[in-house]
Amino acid sequence: MDLKSLSLFSSLSQKMNWLTERQKVLAQNVANANTPGYVPKDLKKISFKAQVDQSSAAGGLRMSTTNSRHMSGAGAGNAYEINIQEASVKMASPDGNAVNVEDELIKMSDTQMEYATATNLYRKHVSMLRTAIGKPK
Repeated sequence: MDLKSLSLFSSLSQKMNWLTERQKVLAQNVANANTPGYVPKDLKKISFKAQVDQSSAAGGLRMSTTNSRHMSGAGAGNAYEINIQEASVKMASPDGNAVNVEDELIKMSDTQMEYATATNLYRKHVSMLRTAIGKPK
């Protein structure tokens, strides 16, 4: 059984991939903290609506009606795209470098916590599936 065929695991996997890429971009910002003229970058945020729309378009999430009085689901929207965008620049140093190492480290810490949360969710859902099919841990 391929877990990525389940929309929940697919979404968690995409989130973890995005967080990995963001960590790389933030690490480049810190590495270039002394490079003259360097402007820090960040990845475009993933919107929950875009995730749901993408899963719906791929056939992962479908609303079904079991009663004629139930509401039907809405159509799918556009998928999200990972783009590197210029970070907001508050102050630049005299050499034109706009990296604030403290801000970058805070972003890296937040990214690490989000990754740990996604990993724990993934692990818990795998455990629930194992329990449901009757396999021990």
